Amino acid sequence: MSKKKKESIIEKIENNEIILNKVAGEIVSNTILENDEDIKPVEEFEYEILHVDDNYAEIKLISQIGFEPKTIFNIEIELIGKFNFKQTITIKKIEENIIDILNFMADKMSFIVSFITNEMLKQPYVLPPIVKLKNNKN
Repeated sequence: MSKKKKESIIEKIENNEIILNKVAGEIVSNTILENDEDIKPVEEFEYEILHVDDNYAEIKLISQIGFEPKTIFNIEIELIGKFNFKQTITIKKIEENIIDILNFMADKMSFIVSFITNEMLKQPYVLPPIVKLKNNKN
């Protein structure tokens, strides 16, 4: 007897629209580092479930992207994902699958950050389309 593969929530999306809602970026210049100081990329993500009704959900993904210590650039970006599902969806189901949904949205975020950093620095910063939330094991 074969086990049925669990259908991903992404496969249940009938159509979607990912909108750039807000973006702010700056080049950080005149930063003097100590010789042995390491520069580490910082990618912080937050989300908010804005609306869930019947087969429709709206989710906000907010990200701060930069470096620690503050060097090179800082970008704050906010996307709104509008999703129509093939069936009724609940807040609970969204919360249970939030990482999959946010990673789906992060694909567009990665593209936008790459484009913006290429325009700012003449070299794209390619952000992996994977969301890691604070206080979460993902």
